[in-house]
Amino acid sequence: MSTSWKLGYPFRATTTALAVMLALALAATFAYWWDVRNESRRLLINVPDAIPRNPQLNQFAMSRGRSAFTHYCASCHGSAGQPDSLRGIPDLRDHDWLYGSGRVEEIERVVLYGIRSGNSKGWDLASMPAFATRNPYRRYSTPSLTPREIDDVTEYVYSFQHSDADPDAAVRGKQLFDNQSRGLCWDCHGGHGQGDPGIGAPKLNDSTWLYGDGSRRSIHASIAYGRGGSCPAWIGKLSPVTITELAVFTHSLSSTNAASANTSVAHE
Repeated sequence: MSTSWKLGYPFRATTTALAVMLALALAATFAYWWDVRNESRRLLINVPDAIPRNPQLNQFAMSRGRSAFTHYCASCHGSAGQPDSLRGIPDLRDHDWLYGSGRVEEIERVVLYGIRSGNSKGWDLASMPAFATRNPYRRYSTPSLTPREIDDVTEYVYSFQHSDADPDAAVRGKQLFDNQSRGLCWDCHGGHGQGDPGIGAPKLNDSTWLYGDGSRRSIHASIAYGRGGSCPAWIGKLSPVTITELAVFTHSLSSTNAASANTSVAHE
């Protein structure tokens, strides 16, 4: 038996083994991407609100939505949807929704078109006027408020959650809050500060604050200088599948938190 044959046999066997391994790897990769393609198609043809009730689809969307959230959303919303009251970043882990009621379809719309993003289909109806400035509101003429009037409205809003509010100032503030020609606060926030998720006007009568901490100082700053946060529109930048996956994952942040809270209450 020649030396060349002895050396060639293990080489040919190794080459064959590598070819088989490569073929198996390619087959596994093809099977994986075929599954991804099929699940992606199923995700797109399903009603978004129904996806969390479908274990297989929900798991698929969650596994990919988590990484997409980290990549595209975490710079503002953090790794788990935590709030930032200095920048007006909402808490995505609770059920106090600024726009809509937290349904997957509503979240998907925000991801698609954004908030004050410049997209014509985005949410852009409720911006807080800056009542201490000469032209408080850009959409239509709204009169400014005097420093004392701003203090009075501040006291009224403060009184929703605090018993130490000045009653006289709060009464004057309520009159301005409800005034149909000045203040106009009721137009967005409702007559009792209940807010309007249809336009993105936050509640003022609970302990959840988009900006600040509910103190006189933070309330005064919002009334005097206005608010108007934004969220980018991802339509045309992310695939429709990724946008749905982001919506499903974001929806899960509040659902998981609610489930944990219910479990805690049940064991008390």
